[in-house]
Amino acid sequence: MSDNKPAQRQLKKAWKPNLLLGILLLALTIPLPFARETLAQQQASSLQQKLFQTALYFTLYFEGGFSNHPADKGGRTYRGILQTEYDAYRYRRGLPPLDVTQISEAELLEIYKYYWDSSLSGTMHPTLAIVMFDTAVNFGINNSITFLQQALGLPQTGVFDARTKAALKGANNRNTALQMINERIIYRYQRVREDPSQMAFFRGWLSRDYSLWGVCK
Repeated sequence: MSDNKPAQRQLKKAWKPNLLLGILLLALTIPLPFARETLAQQQASSLQQKLFQTALYFTLYFEGGFSNHPADKGGRTYRGILQTEYDAYRYRRGLPPLDVTQISEAELLEIYKYYWDSSLSGTMHPTLAIVMFDTAVNFGINNSITFLQQALGLPQTGVFDARTKAALKGANNRNTALQMINERIIYRYQRVREDPSQMAFFRGWLSRDYSLWGVCK
């Protein structure tokens, strides 16, 4: 009996590392759903970031530089950000007022990311996302929703209500993006008819709209 006990202890010692090795090998051969999901999420996040950067690149091409035209209702503007908008942004963060031309890259990106998220651009077809984002920056978030509702043939509430979201599911495509641009162009003509002082910006507006059309085509 005593001769068997050391052998049993030796077996137990050998068994433990072999068991661990077997578990590790088994783990390597079994696909882990959560690992695939994490990779898919990372890829989706990367695509979203690239789409945001593409949309921002287009918008900043037309919003770059400083502007303070007397006929511009927005007043002092730098890289598409109004001075009043920048003041409100810094106030919410407990920061002192600063000239908009001193805005940092981090602040600029944060403000534009707010436009991207609030307009739900990231949930849309790539071409529609670019149009929606540019419209939100150029006209305001609520007005961008109004343009989308016009393109979808819906009542214009300026709110992403359930009806708008439902209609978008069946029309989340390039055609809706092109129709939104068309609605923008119609609005430009109406604007200069109602206020001739805005003719100073008319050619620039149309250049922006038709360039956006080219991106969608």
